[in-house]
Amino acid sequence: MKTPTEDKNPKPDVTDRQILEILRNNSRISMTELGKRVHLTSQAVKNRLERLNDIGIVQRFTVNVDCPMYGYKTHAIIRLCMESSKQAKLVGVIQQGNCNIMHCYQTTGTQSYFIDGYFSDETDLQAFLEQIQPYGTYDIQIVLNDISLDME
Repeated sequence: MKTPTEDKNPKPDVTDRQILEILRNNSRISMTELGKRVHLTSQAVKNRLERLNDIGIVQRFTVNVDCPMYGYKTHAIIRLCMESSKQAKLVGVIQQGNCNIMHCYQTTGTQSYFIDGYFSDETDLQAFLEQIQPYGTYDIQIVLNDISLDME
């Protein structure tokens, strides 16, 4: 009989889900503390996390920067309607910009793309909008408040 760590494509169990939720709230938690919370040893938690990474459930480990403290004070959500054939050019514009794009999603509907980004100020936001304007039409929402959703 295979254990969950030996299985090539296991589904996450209750303990895996607990580990992931705890890490979503505090990715800096030590393996020892994480193990205590889910009633496992730190090595067992580390093994589970490595398995979740190996099978693709955990895709990457990252740092979530507080963009306003880092100098990006204007947070905007931009919906851009354009042809999907222009996607590669849009990605190039985003990658060369002086803004901090957190996410860019292609969604269903009228070839919509949602861009979630931080800009140093309204002037930088306007400059970005001028760069993407040739690719389609857009509307913009300025984020007023980021509502924290505690998972614990």
